[in-house]
Amino acid sequence: MNKHLHINDELLISYLLKEVSAVQAREVEEWRAADTANEHRFEQFRLIWDSSKNFTADPDIDARASLQKVKQRAAMQRSKVVPLYNRYNWLKIAAALMMIAGCAWLFIKHNNRHVEFATQETVKSDTLSDGSVVTLNKYALLSYPHTFKGSQRNVDLLKGEAFFSVTPNKAKPFIISTGNTTIRVVGTSFNVKNKNGAVEVIVETGIVQVSQGQYTVSLHPGEMALIQAHMNKPVKANSPDHLYNYYRSKEFVADNVPLYRMVEVLNEAYGSHITIERKELNKLPLNTTFKTDDSLDDILKVISHTFKITIEQHNNHIILK
Repeated sequence: MNKHLHINDELLISYLLKEVSAVQAREVEEWRAADTANEHRFEQFRLIWDSSKNFTADPDIDARASLQKVKQRAAMQRSKVVPLYNRYNWLKIAAALMMIAGCAWLFIKHNNRHVEFATQETVKSDTLSDGSVVTLNKYALLSYPHTFKGSQRNVDLLKGEAFFSVTPNKAKPFIISTGNTTIRVVGTSFNVKNKNGAVEVIVETGIVQVSQGQYTVSLHPGEMALIQAHMNKPVKANSPDHLYNYYRSKEFVADNVPLYRMVEVLNEAYGSHITIERKELNKLPLNTTFKTDDSLDDILKVISHTFKITIEQHNNHIILK
């Protein structure tokens, strides 16, 4: 048996249609038996063929392009080509190839479909196909493929904030796109925030590369990168505190944190509008821990008592003075 004998798509279709001669049928069967790769290709072809029987053509499908993709993928598994020339029922073959092309297009679309992971008023976590875990803060949106394929694991943080715990895989880096920023990792944990065009990346473990245009910075644990909308490169700095982690830890851990920073995080977490009236209050150091399920009023009472400051509220505007 010659395992290098070439069996083309048209002959396989005729074989499945039972419109081949005894000699041609024997050639296909010998080809299947000669090599496990040939049998594997045949089974894949038959799977698409069987599924195509229930396929209803979609007028938006470019059948010619889809067919070409099918044939190109099939060609990757072939051995040396030795053409066979036979007469076939070309009308049936053409129709069958159109059906297969359409069905294959649906398979490709299904297997590469993207999942939109969104949050509203609740923090949520999800596990991706590679085992990486993503936690989204409130009002965030992440898009990722149902199954990672190819040489990279690509996701898009379309808005909001997310914490990534990435499964290590040196052969397939994890790439996050958000705004005009690209974040590249192999296996690490880090926080990404995209708010009003400004991007902030804070690293907890591993090494993270943050790129904008031609500029790239490498971040280590405890470091962060800031990218403002008007900037053309990321700015590297040390992460000043652990308050960014409140939506995962369920705590506001203030370890010698200046008051203005605490106010920033409270405004974000509670959707409030708190301002500090006197500049000298901005850098007052706060050392305490609040729970995220504490009411904003209770937290502000503790701050007022700690620094002996007055709190005034005008409609939705809270003023520390």
